[in-house]
Amino acid sequence: LPISKTHCRQLVATMDPTIILTTLSALDDNTLSTVLSQLLQNKPELAPGLVNLSVPDLTFAPSKAMTEKRCIGTIKKLSPQMGMGFIDCPELSEVFGCDVIVKPQQVGSFLEGTEVNFAVTLNEENKPQAFDLADNKASMNGMGMGMGMGCGGGCGGCGGCGCGGPMGGCGGCGGC
Repeated sequence: LPISKTHCRQLVATMDPTIILTTLSALDDNTLSTVLSQLLQNKPELAPGLVNLSVPDLTFAPSKAMTEKRCIGTIKKLSPQMGMGFIDCPELSEVFGCDVIVKPQQVGSFLEGTEVNFAVTLNEENKPQAFDLADNKASMNGMGMGMGMGCGGGCGGCGGCGCGGPMGGCGGCGGC
């Protein structure tokens, strides 16, 4: 008999976290993996903090972030005084609630308003940070630095775990 989300929330609110932890600890590895995977799909905003807690020394972006998990956005603002710029990427903004940060050395000669594709990782504050920028129009024609394997207009969801961050991709179209 399925229960409503409201009823479920009421049950969880009255549960002792120790009981939840004990119950999860008693599950076999496969079942626990399934439960955690479903939890991260339902609440993708938890992934960056969990990854940072689990593997704090993970200071490099996976190679797939450079080649397979690229995002598309428009350079919104460049602020040399602040030492950063921002890329408007609606899909990442939906997940993280902010624009994508980009460092000046990654921007190169790109100007505000340029549509770019880029790899993304999470910075120390678990905010999306772009690197390996490529002109999206040139990359789609087989030119440019990036692999040009972006979503062709966005990933359409970013319903996964952080778009190319340590957990490896968005689960949307596979392109960002």
